[in-house]
Amino acid sequence: MTQTHAPGQVPLHVAGETLPIDWRPELICLDIDDTLVQHMGSLPGEAVDAIERITEAGIKVTLATGRSVSTTFPIARAAGIEDLIVCSNGGVLAMVETRKIMEAITFDASEAIEQLTILVPDAVFAVENTDGNFFTTHLFDTGALGINIREVKLAELTEQHVVRLVVRSETATAQTYSEVAKSLGFHSVVFGIDRISWMDIAPQGVNKANMLKEVCARRKIDPTKTIAIGDSWNDIEMMDWAGLSVAMGSAVPKVAAHADLITSPEPGIGVAQILNAIEL
Repeated sequence: MTQTHAPGQVPLHVAGETLPIDWRPELICLDIDDTLVQHMGSLPGEAVDAIERITEAGIKVTLATGRSVSTTFPIARAAGIEDLIVCSNGGVLAMVETRKIMEAITFDASEAIEQLTILVPDAVFAVENTDGNFFTTHLFDTGALGINIREVKLAELTEQHVVRLVVRSETATAQTYSEVAKSLGFHSVVFGIDRISWMDIAPQGVNKANMLKEVCARRKIDPTKTIAIGDSWNDIEMMDWAGLSVAMGSAVPKVAAHADLITSPEPGIGVAQILNAIEL
């Protein structure tokens, strides 16, 4: 389990060197965007080969991503992963082989939307259902998050429980969202896309790490014999939970401080570097 380091003190993993562990990993947990693939980019062949090497040795590989199932399934299949995956920042557990949702943590977003309408006056809201479909008050490009999005009236967003609530604003800052999250009592992930601020809201305790615990329970995997690789704020809980955590070289210092090692900043290449360093 990771101890937070001071910025700049996390060791850099050198390609070809073995990993600083004396145990055989049972599960590898991979973030997708800017870790396994470039944002909206392709999957490098080096990463596919490295995953194949690991899985053929009997070590399970899973994805743990902020994407919905709709855009995660294709990446999983391209990577040769057919088992359980974690989507929607821990809100959904799905089986790739059957394309079935195994577990989804949903909540009533009506109270949050009501309060956010006041706190963030220019907010555009979107909710994700358990099928990975988005419904929004104003159409926007969901990018890698999901494939399907439909514009509806605000009242329709709260007709059913949802996996997550997404808030977009052209004026809100990270500080604004931080204060909003505290007032609502929700776990949240804040990040920027160009000039648009973006916040994910889900029930307290929903994160990649907690759903990965479920993966371990279902597959009888020792949580201490896990490796997690990520690059962003929504990977921190996963990195703190894993037996060995690795940050991409592109991660900001405050995220990298939660890792045991730093790998190459190139998506897919850095992942392959770590997987190929596992002694089989």
